[in-house]
Amino acid sequence: MRDLKAEVSEIFTSIQGEGILVGVKQLFVRFAKCNLNCIYCDTPKGSKVCRDFVSNRIVRNPVSLDYVENAMKSVKVHSVSWTGGEPLLYADFIKNAEKVHPFYLESNMTLPEKAKVLRDVVDYVAGDFKVKEALPSANYDEIFENTVRCFKILRNTGKRITFCKIVLPDVFDFEGVVECVDAVRNFISAIVLQPVFGRKNIKALMELQDKLMDVCDVRIIPQVHKYLGLR
Repeated sequence: MRDLKAEVSEIFTSIQGEGILVGVKQLFVRFAKCNLNCIYCDTPKGSKVCRDFVSNRIVRNPVSLDYVENAMKSVKVHSVSWTGGEPLLYADFIKNAEKVHPFYLESNMTLPEKAKVLRDVVDYVAGDFKVKEALPSANYDEIFENTVRCFKILRNTGKRITFCKIVLPDVFDFEGVVECVDAVRNFISAIVLQPVFGRKNIKALMELQDKLMDVCDVRIIPQVHKYLGLR
């Protein structure tokens, strides 16, 4: 499996700007391509080249597993964030990577068969639960079902920290979010409510937080790296 390759848009170091590990230094391996098309998405859908900011190189895609591992070995970080795009599209690539640092998976949690591949591999899971308003043209019932399956597969355990992140636009269905949280409450350590960057719906998020506090640990955390002007 050493000949595995993946389409990677960026490799860089920065702080984790989202979720319960905000502030830790990570190596980010950002995969290109995604199986969803969220209305607020701010990442490229594909890339002919990989911009490697660790070694200040631009290399053609697809990138080899050896190349990514060399980047992992060259940095001092808390963990490696496999992000995207959608990293579950490259589950075999991640599974076969040497774990030089702990693995942190940032996923849209809609590919349960791929999630099974990484069940015993990842140490942290930052799993999204997409609200219906983010995917107006999608088959939301199928996405909801697959998301719950993914959280069950990659559930919070004594060896893995799993939390659920819900990105919320200015207008969202309170009861719809409550339904999402209730469906995964037994599989997670916390819920993170994240406003779409630049939006001003904080009052609504605080009201939602109050509503959910009896269910689990609920935190409101924006994209901190963007406020700091970081990648």
